[in-house]
Amino acid sequence: MFDRNLAYRMIAAATRRVTRLQDELSRLDSVAGDGDHGVNMATALAEAARRGEQHRHQTAGDVFRIAGKAFHDTVGGAAGALFGSFFGVLGARLNRVEPPDAADFVLGVQDGLARVMRIGRSGPGQKTMIDALAPATDRAVESLEAGADLAGVVVAAAQGAREGAASTAAMRPAAGRARYAPDAGIGFEDPGARTVALIFEAWAGEVAESSA
Repeated sequence: MFDRNLAYRMIAAATRRVTRLQDELSRLDSVAGDGDHGVNMATALAEAARRGEQHRHQTAGDVFRIAGKAFHDTVGGAAGALFGSFFGVLGARLNRVEPPDAADFVLGVQDGLARVMRIGRSGPGQKTMIDALAPATDRAVESLEAGADLAGVVVAAAQGAREGAASTAAMRPAAGRARYAPDAGIGFEDPGARTVALIFEAWAGEVAESSA
């Protein structure tokens, strides 16, 4: 069942994975940015996990909404707004039904992608987090249409995110601060896209384990 306990474990798993690899994320960010992306993402997720543990939220949607608030509260700039909006919109969609299922998760990811694209005023191919989030969404939709359960959907989304993040290494940035040094990042993954992949991979592992 996709309940608040599973949602909390998903946030906690993402926190562990991003925290473990925060130096890598910051190195990617230092190519054309401030070099603080990794620590910012780790800090926001740790705060999301802390709030999720301390507050007895009743639904899975509540856990993701409070995670979005943690990003808004702890990370400045575009990253906080974009990741915070994604988590918040996902949580809002999950709260429309109780308990949510695989279809609700996919709808939430679709809503989150649309919000990120609108706020960031960007789309696929511009070397941003969207280049991982869009293929994650596409794979999740395909998996759901093929009859997959929640675990299958999240695993498919993680595969799409990982492939999408890898594809950014060959891209020149056309959005965000990195666009001012378009050649500097060639050969390096976008840190936002890499973060999306890490989060979905952590979610996939946790959901698959819970359904075993």
